[in-house]
Amino acid sequence: MLLLAVAMAVPSVSSAASFRDMGDRNLITRPEDWGAVNAHDPALVRGDDGRWYVFSTDASAGDIHRCGVQVRVSDDLIHWTYAGTAFEDYEQSCAEEIAAAGLDPSKHQGLWAPDVVKAGNQWRMYYSASTFGSSRSVIGMAVSDSLSGPWEDRGIVIKSDANALSKPNAIDPCLFTDPSGKQYMTWGSFFGGIWLTALDDEGFAEGDPVRIAGFRGCRAEGSYLIWLPQTQYYYLFVSYGSLSDDYNIRVGRSKDIRGPYLDTNGRQLTDLVAANEERIGVKLMGGYQLQHEPGTGASKGIKAPGHCSVAVDGDRLWLCHHTRSQMLQDWWFAMQIRPMMLSRDGWPLVMPMSYQGEGFEPVTDLPEGAYNLIQHGSDSNSKAKRSERVVLKDGSLENRGNMMLEEDSRVRITLDGINYDGVALWQKDDERDGRVMSISAISPDGLCIWLCEEMRHEEDAF
Repeated sequence: MLLLAVAMAVPSVSSAASFRDMGDRNLITRPEDWGAVNAHDPALVRGDDGRWYVFSTDASAGDIHRCGVQVRVSDDLIHWTYAGTAFEDYEQSCAEEIAAAGLDPSKHQGLWAPDVVKAGNQWRMYYSASTFGSSRSVIGMAVSDSLSGPWEDRGIVIKSDANALSKPNAIDPCLFTDPSGKQYMTWGSFFGGIWLTALDDEGFAEGDPVRIAGFRGCRAEGSYLIWLPQTQYYYLFVSYGSLSDDYNIRVGRSKDIRGPYLDTNGRQLTDLVAANEERIGVKLMGGYQLQHEPGTGASKGIKAPGHCSVAVDGDRLWLCHHTRSQMLQDWWFAMQIRPMMLSRDGWPLVMPMSYQGEGFEPVTDLPEGAYNLIQHGSDSNSKAKRSERVVLKDGSLENRGNMMLEEDSRVRITLDGINYDGVALWQKDDERDGRVMSISAISPDGLCIWLCEEMRHEEDAF
């Protein structure tokens, strides 16, 4: 069964599930309706056909799926169609990697954290084979003429030994093409940190790897690397913490692909060890929960967002990540995609709401009234950061500071004596109907905050 045939046979997008549908036990036995649900470690890429594809880890609620790298397709970044797996029979296609990592396919030990890159006229998919708690791991590669497959496995790119705690762990590949066309891969985990490896013309490792973030016991994994021409910086995104508990997304940047990658305070991501996890890197988002209008309850809440990918789509940036919910068991998870803006100083700002088709029109006025305030802080939080209620009136945030809109949707905020540089965007509320004003901002010390309106506006009011 080829991936293309599966994709053509799936039901209409109207039946595809989203974050809102997590917890619906009927989905466990209906892969054709999964949509964004059950997407873990999602890698977002734009295909030659103009459609969006996501490749993700072999995992699902109920664990009844067929292994072989999950694939999803979308025309709009909102409605996702589950299109089956990249490998028709991964036990045979990936036999070398399965044996090297000691996987047991009969126990649904599948493939992890894929990523995809274009090289000439060929697509290359890299993926991990490993088991929890072990650094006996490999990164394999497969090739195809199309993101729809079929995929032909080409073997092991990098491998690591079991229990090599201070050495690299061959999982979580991220593929990157620099401005000159040279390709690299970032990879690694808790075991030994995050590493950068150059790739040869055939897509295999060449030369010695360089450690660019983390070290032993640092709880850093799921790296993703981009370069932005408007800032001339390389940005390294990393997830800290436990994937089911306190995952959070952080970033550092560098003028050189080999580093050092620094946060806003000039601290190197390679200085990250277990003892100083909360001090290294700019924390963009962690677990949170929004309080709705008084008397109407709270949102489902986001728990352990992480293992992101980032799509540079012209002048737009999309952050794609998986998340769990504060209100459901850990084995429920789904994918979200969020617009990401840049601060005046070129730091990424993740928007409070996942993308629901908003038009990115310039903001000309900040509505007065109650806002939900989330202060992400610098900790790896397992307990949700619950929103505080602040009221904007005549530019004042009550007795806590002020917030002013400037040109190009820029926002200046002073809150509790700290200055923040932010961006405003009208967004659709991703758990309720209607639109809200959303603001994402960062302080000079790299503390990120969100504000989004408590009250919703009618869609046709704009």
